[in-house]
Amino acid sequence: MLPGPAGGVMDQTVQTGSGRWQVHIVFVLIATTFVGAVSAASGYLVPALAVATKETLGVSAAFIGYQVTLVFGVGGLSSLIAGGIVGRFGPCRVLQAGLTLSGAGCLLYAVPNTIVVTAGSVLIGFCYGMSHPASSVLLSRFGSQERLNFLFSFRQSSTALGAVIAGILGPVLASILVWQWAFYGLAIFSILLAIAINHLRPHWDDQADPKTPISAPWAGLRLIILNRKLLTLCLTGFCLSVVQVGVLAFLVLFVVEDVGFTMTQGGLALSLINILAVGSRIFWGWQADRTRNSLVVVTAMGALTTLTVLVFSAADSQWPQWLVFCTMSVLGLATFGWSGIVIANVVRRADQDKIAETMGGTLGFFFSGAWVGPSVGSLILQFTGSFSYVFMFLALMAFIATVMAGFVALRND
Repeated sequence: MLPGPAGGVMDQTVQTGSGRWQVHIVFVLIATTFVGAVSAASGYLVPALAVATKETLGVSAAFIGYQVTLVFGVGGLSSLIAGGIVGRFGPCRVLQAGLTLSGAGCLLYAVPNTIVVTAGSVLIGFCYGMSHPASSVLLSRFGSQERLNFLFSFRQSSTALGAVIAGILGPVLASILVWQWAFYGLAIFSILLAIAINHLRPHWDDQADPKTPISAPWAGLRLIILNRKLLTLCLTGFCLSVVQVGVLAFLVLFVVEDVGFTMTQGGLALSLINILAVGSRIFWGWQADRTRNSLVVVTAMGALTTLTVLVFSAADSQWPQWLVFCTMSVLGLATFGWSGIVIANVVRRADQDKIAETMGGTLGFFFSGAWVGPSVGSLILQFTGSFSYVFMFLALMAFIATVMAGFVALRND
């Protein structure tokens, strides 16, 4: 047995045998990122097609906001569960299960019935939460400690990439055919992808043990709560997740209803912000590995996010489109680059034998933030009728995250 790159153990045949390319970090990184993008696309099709869905179902904008809330709320629960089952079934099997649930959820969401749509949101949420702990185990096992910020930031770019796919695919198919075809197509692709990655199981799931006890869903949360450093990092991620998902949940509705964009322009706006988010995560992850204190990068992004969200909250139909797009570009560059760096810092401080459970707990915090953003935003929208107050709330959360990230960065331990 040889020492693995993340301090674990790697079988000699994994490094030198015929399956070497399946466990090469470049392939593992690209494969887990692609699977994550497909999983994320199912979740982000919900806000991307908010206007069309609202018109078909005859519901309010708040109803769609609650569907986004449900997707990410269930995602948080499933990440906790997945963290406890990776050891028994293996990360590849967990990824396959998630993709299959995604396909089923997309098929249900395409049914023009509020109850069935809600059931689809639940299944989509289960898929979204399951991919992260499994991918984290693979990256921490086959990756280098010196490149964790980049590796996890690249992997986390799958979320933004999935949102780009949703932002482009959804409105285009809604214009050419009907919005349900976006969900049909993604359902078919998710199931085919689950089948395609089955050949990776002998290489990715070789350490799975059917006799491994499944830890309780709250085991990861307990590990974090008992560690002050991990808890502060996870609370920072919680606040930044509130901002990130809150912006995405209400962006299309805001620019269409208040700024005067068409539905297609709204989808393009969502795509723009996420295209920039993909590049932002990769760049800031690479930069964080070159910086002695990677959390300084998170602090700077939090401060810029606070300012930009406040500016964006003032946008209206009198703003020229170039100014709206410029503001959204800054949002894309500043608001979405934090997650990989925060996760890498959690992985470094975690017990290496408890990576899956710790990541499940960490993502429980992140998904809780993703639940709070659309949920509280929807309540604010219902009571005030103004998107500006929604974005002011998100700016406040970004400021709180900036303070916490700065506190940890100053300690630098």
